[in-house]
Amino acid sequence: MNTTDTGTSPVTLNNSSLTLLTLSLPPRQADAITDWLLEQGLPGFSSWTGWGHSNRIGHLSISEQIQGKQNRTFVSLHLSDSQCREVIENLHLAFSGFDIHYWVEALRASGSLNSQ
Repeated sequence: MNTTDTGTSPVTLNNSSLTLLTLSLPPRQADAITDWLLEQGLPGFSSWTGWGHSNRIGHLSISEQIQGKQNRTFVSLHLSDSQCREVIENLHLAFSGFDIHYWVEALRASGSLNSQ
């Protein structure tokens, strides 16, 4: 493991094969997705609301087209590569009619800054 400082830094780069899966979905679909994720026995996730910006006008209401943005709920999970693939495949099967956009990023480090 590599530290970013002379050993006093709490940041440790683990160079693992963990990924960060982020889902973007309409708020009206968020409860169904987060309930499903909780049922999967995953270690946990974070969620927040924000704006999605897109040129896919067919997915936007008239009001959203005028504003140029769409209210979205975002959900992020730390997963192994194999878990990530499995979650995406199972989401596709369970929620094929939902408007879910996702992306996957390599996760270089994660942890708690609290020593407890």
